[in-house]
Amino acid sequence: KQWYQRRVVITAGMAQVFCELEDHDSAEKYLEKAVNSVRPGDQDVLGPILTDFGQVMLLQGKTSIGIKYLQGAIEGYKNQVGTENPEYARALNVVSIGHLMLGDTLRANRARNEASSVLSKLKKKNLMVDG
Repeated sequence: KQWYQRRVVITAGMAQVFCELEDHDSAEKYLEKAVNSVRPGDQDVLGPILTDFGQVMLLQGKTSIGIKYLQGAIEGYKNQVGTENPEYARALNVVSIGHLMLGDTLRANRARNEASSVLSKLKKKNLMVDG
């Protein structure tokens, strides 16, 4: 399993490199490969990739598609991994941006507030490093 996870993480990492280079089309292709390589039930691996994929879609102006990927990550955390997770909070923060892009301030504020609550709980439990 370690080799498989490493390969998925490297593929997703390549997408992040392309995203930093503002080559969002290439980033999208690598994220698609990473998503398709994840084994069923591996939400701990899939969640961060779906969040990255959603963020890339937002950067490309594909807001509705981005929100769908982000909602997939959020639901996966709720149903499989758990919500006391910094990646869950990150997905909530990114989806809040998507909702703002669509002009839905109510959903954006809900997502942002939930993310803040999760991060506060994690800090109280010393499960997160500041920075």
